[in-house]
Amino acid sequence: MAKTRRLGKKLAAVLLAVMLLSLPAAAGYADSTYYNTGCLTSQETSVLLAQAFEKGSVVVMTPTNNVFYTGAAAEQMVIDGDVQIVTIAGVGSSVIGTAAFAKHVAKIKNQPVAGIVVGYGDGTIYTEGTQGYFIGRPSNVAGVYYEEPASQKLVDLYAAGARPSLLIGHSKGNMDVANALFKMYNEGHQSWYAGVTVKTFGCGVYVPAGVGTFRQYIGTLDTLGYTNTVNWGSMTYVYGKYHTTNPTYTFTYMPIQWYI
Repeated sequence: MAKTRRLGKKLAAVLLAVMLLSLPAAAGYADSTYYNTGCLTSQETSVLLAQAFEKGSVVVMTPTNNVFYTGAAAEQMVIDGDVQIVTIAGVGSSVIGTAAFAKHVAKIKNQPVAGIVVGYGDGTIYTEGTQGYFIGRPSNVAGVYYEEPASQKLVDLYAAGARPSLLIGHSKGNMDVANALFKMYNEGHQSWYAGVTVKTFGCGVYVPAGVGTFRQYIGTLDTLGYTNTVNWGSMTYVYGKYHTTNPTYTFTYMPIQWYI
């Protein structure tokens, strides 16, 4: 009987995971907790949710409401140099978290910003979190590449001629940025990213030789970020701040506008 109950619980867990992973992208817990989803208009949100975005898809958000680009058009803007900033968000982010993070940066920098989609929302928290901790962290320490669609897309953009001036990551997104850089470095393409500025928030990572400016930021109350950090070099400790970049959390959010 006990064995039957255990099997039943395991089956229920598997079914729940499958159901979560099959849900369409939406502004879930991770999106709205960690990113400035309030900066997205209802039109931006509805249009983005109506499209199917795979991991590694690119969106370009601008400071102007309802002016944004997706798919091949967004990628070409990065390749042509019309977009100089690329962002990658963290675990549990859907296209909504990706777009919110990119638009938040776009408004701060007053220029278009690309975001690379890393997941499908809350349903991917477990799988992506596991990958980040057990694969991303040791791979980053070793300086070796692990399979990751968001990282591969960044490499593909560089291979097609993109030369962004600034790469910004948050949480596991930092690992994915570094992962792409290590792949280029290990394959002899250091010249592609030479001199680029890399800024990370909420998780300290290593980057390969050839990066121009490397700056990392973590809140002193960010226990999630501390748990996943493997490199404390070039780190700025921001007093009293948590893992979120969402200004809704007025007193405890990471004020990225101070640092980018």
